[in-house]
Parts: sequence; structure tokens; C-alpha cells
Amino acid sequence: MVTAKETKQSVVESARWSFSADGKLLSLDDFLEAQRKQGVFYEGKEQWLKGVTKVTWENFFLICTEELDDISQRAAKMLILYCLEIVEDVASRIRGAISPARITDAMKREFEEQYENQIYQFQWAMRHETVREAVTSAVLNRWGK
Repeated sequence: MVTAKETKQSVVESARWSFSADGKLLSLDDFLEAQRKQGVFYEGKEQWLKGVTKVTWENFFLICTEELDDISQRAAKMLILYCLEIVEDVASRIRGAISPARITDAMKREFEEQYENQIYQFQWAMRHETVREAVTSAVLNRWGK
């Protein structure tokens, strides 16, 4: 069931991000649906996600496990949005023109191999092919190559 809050988030998200590889407008939901049709996602019960509506640094490893074999469409959406929040946070601290290369450089400077480090979590989530494809396309579509 979609709540008003989820609908509002999707509207805000689609206004900022496009998830197509060719630069055309593609919503996150449409991107994920195409991935689902390819059989990418785990489709079993997700007891560990009960009550989780958003990824935070505190619950990250509950959602994004080491094996990455139990990432559902719902979990992937939450992970992608979390990664994009991290990207936006890093981009907000960059002085001057923002580019994917400058974001990458800033992330490298902030990386620490600690579970609570958001850049570490970002790198961990980007191991999942669908998350990586969505985040990469969204960043390139927003800030160019």
C-alpha cells in the first residue's frame, strides 16, 4: 500500500533524478520495475525489513547484507535513495562546480573503513549491480559526465 508520504517522496525524487542510461527521464519505480522483470530481486519474505521504511547508517547492514543475495525491489529502492542522499550530502560541501569526478574525489577523502562511515556504506551498497547502475545513471544525468 502506498502512503501519501511515499508518493510525495517519489514526486520529489523524480524531479531531481533520472535513472535512465541514455539521459532520458526515467523514474526510480520504472527503473526498478524493469529490473524486477529481469529477475534481479529476491522475492521471498523479508522479516528483517519489518517496520523499516528508510535506510539510515544505523540500520544499513540489516538491509544491505554481505552476500547481497536477499535484496528485494523494496530494499533496493531504499538503498538507492540512501546512496543518493549521501551523494547529495557530499555534493553540498563541494565549493564551485559540481561534477561526478569532484564528488568521487570528495568521497575518497571522506572514506574510512568503519561500519558507521556513510561513504563506506555507500561503497558497500554499490557492490549490488542494480544499485550501482541506478546511482551512477542518476548522478551522470544530474551533474553530467
